[in-house]
Amino acid sequence: MSEKDFYAQKDLIKRLVRYKNILLRLKSMGLSRVFSDNLGDAAGVSSSLVRKDFSLASLAVGNKRGGYSIDLLLRRLDDLLGAHDVQRIIIVGCGKIGTALLNYKGFSNENIQVVAGFDNDPARINPANTPIPILPISQLEPFCQEQSIQVAVLAVPEKAAAGILDKLSAAGIRGVLNFSPVQLKAGSALFIQNINIAFEIENLFYHVRFNQRQANAGS
Repeated sequence: MSEKDFYAQKDLIKRLVRYKNILLRLKSMGLSRVFSDNLGDAAGVSSSLVRKDFSLASLAVGNKRGGYSIDLLLRRLDDLLGAHDVQRIIIVGCGKIGTALLNYKGFSNENIQVVAGFDNDPARINPANTPIPILPISQLEPFCQEQSIQVAVLAVPEKAAAGILDKLSAAGIRGVLNFSPVQLKAGSALFIQNINIAFEIENLFYHVRFNQRQANAGS
């Protein structure tokens, strides 16, 4: 897969997840069918892109006049995204961000199970912690291989991120959600989603200031 195709697929998956969340909200409101323009408006994309995404993901289960069945779309999205299976993950780095993620109750609603945390600080290590043990980094590789863990959340300091990433790769991890304050590069067998909180906040401030300038210019 070329780099262009890789990022196109990544963007497609993001939109499919967004569509699923919108469909769940619509279903909770008592709706049974939806049109591509409704989904497009809610997702911030064009209706033609919605239809194209559904075609690429083999989700075309409706027509322009009658719309799409929300229940059928949700079932097919769950099949495609693997939502029927329990997604077992680990969290590496149990500082403030890692601990917040360990204690996050919303994972269970998405069929995600945090099975262990890992840290180098002896004060944080607690193998008897219930229900999620916190183990030393030295046990990372055997634990992941024994438990067949494929996805990890990384929340370690910048200086430790690259070294821990090597350990995760050696342990058989294939996907990393990176909260460390450094951009990590994916390899051929390792997918990385970088989450830079400071950048996202800066981006929000840019849009706020831009909207304020636009409003002032029009007044």
